[in-house]
Amino acid sequence: MSANFSHLCLTDEQQRMSGTNLEYNLQRYFYPALAIFGILGNVLNLTVLLNRSMRSRANSFLAVLAFADIIFLFLLFPNILANYSFFTFNWYFRWFYLHSKVHLISLANWCSSVAHWCVIAVCGDRLLGIQNPLYARATWRWWKLPLVTTIIVFTCGLLTCYQHFEYFCLVRSYCRETQLYSRCLPVNAEKWFGHRPNPFSQRYQSFIAICKLAHIFLMIILPIILLLFLNLTLLWALRKRQKHLSIGKDFNADRRQNDVHMQKTEHRVTLTVTFIVTMFTLTNGPSALVHLVMYATHEELYDLTMISSTLVICGKASNFILFCLGSKHFRLRLLKLTRKKINRKIDSITGSLVHTTKLSTASSRRTSMPIQEKKRSSSCAPLVAKNRALSTVETIYQPLLNGNRKGDF
Repeated sequence: MSANFSHLCLTDEQQRMSGTNLEYNLQRYFYPALAIFGILGNVLNLTVLLNRSMRSRANSFLAVLAFADIIFLFLLFPNILANYSFFTFNWYFRWFYLHSKVHLISLANWCSSVAHWCVIAVCGDRLLGIQNPLYARATWRWWKLPLVTTIIVFTCGLLTCYQHFEYFCLVRSYCRETQLYSRCLPVNAEKWFGHRPNPFSQRYQSFIAICKLAHIFLMIILPIILLLFLNLTLLWALRKRQKHLSIGKDFNADRRQNDVHMQKTEHRVTLTVTFIVTMFTLTNGPSALVHLVMYATHEELYDLTMISSTLVICGKASNFILFCLGSKHFRLRLLKLTRKKINRKIDSITGSLVHTTKLSTASSRRTSMPIQEKKRSSSCAPLVAKNRALSTVETIYQPLLNGNRKGDF
């Protein structure tokens, strides 16, 4: 449904994409730096986590988490660009943005939900590894990890796909079709455009409401509760294991040394996981509360939503800092990979310079002595002809030729 209001022209203030000044300032000045930093940090995380020597179940889930966060941060850029004048008043960008904004938000929430359950998978795997050392050393069959990852991604996509249809956006043309303006309403809104009745059936509205409630509970509230429980259980299990190792003094020296090494490794990994889970809870908890309050009161808490969304983005951009602060092994591996890539780059540049120098030297030699080569070729021509003539009569007059050669010398 669209309309043409050619006789009306909108002001610059009316064409602004942001809802409030807080959103405008955050999207224009804070989000670009945050998104770029988060993307670069997660790319560095992937270079370490996907390294052959770092492959494990927990690191695989952390790699999926980093990949989901990268997509989430990339999906922020249309919203960021919409607050710059060059894009705000561009007709083609407005057409793309106004028709895709709802879908971009849905995809971003999908990636965020995948990240939630990947953190839960990491925390659960770490807890089972501490409670059962044999599980920590055992490896899954080749199909289990892709299956679990596929189930997480598919389930999260299924529970967030309703957001593609949660709002109906009306796009209108103004000022001789040189301006575009859009307004979106939820499908269960009581007041509709032009004071008309809501065109969607009551059954469809109830279905969207149930999907929204399921998403809030399964993708926001339940992950927060599970992470709090798993984090506390993880710390309790680690403390219990450390106490057990400190009591067992009757072990022999080799076993004692192995247990101490395992204890340090578990402590290091658990500390990293605890950092990630704690930051995830602190940055996503307010968003869960805001969504719950909005669902209960049916009110649009715009600025509170922006603040809670900003905390979520900060959490996704801070994973690189958490990895570096919480894991010495991660820092050393990152420095080693960086040094190796720099050395390869330097070797390739040096090799190309040496090759270019050799080519230029060879070409200068060829161009500086063309006359001498011609003289040599012309002086050698009679000898070549003579040799060819000798070769033709050599088989017949071999004794005579040998005698003449001796006489000449």
